[in-house]
Amino acid sequence: MDDATTDCGAFDETVVLFCHFKDLHDPRQQGKVAYPLDEVLRLCLLGVLAGAEAFTEIARFWVKKLASLQRFRPFKDSAPDQGHLSDILAVLDTDRFQRSFVA
Repeated sequence: MDDATTDCGAFDETVVLFCHFKDLHDPRQQGKVAYPLDEVLRLCLLGVLAGAEAFTEIARFWVKKLASLQRFRPFKDSAPDQGHLSDILAVLDTDRFQRSFVA
């Protein structure tokens, strides 16, 4: 299996995973959203899978891997810092997030 096929397979798996989050409400004002929720959730998942244990490490992961990640998603506004990440996740409904993640 070549790298392109492997990359697409991994991307397809994240698409399936994040279908469970489609009903997760993003309470942020849509006109002010620089980092789409689906991109933030993907970033957090990938960062944690890569060993990140804090928002600072997830943000650092994004900065280091941004060029690679942009092959799959636009990530047009570069990388959010740890403050943005924690603010975004703090406003989510934790019960609904947990149900989506478990699904």
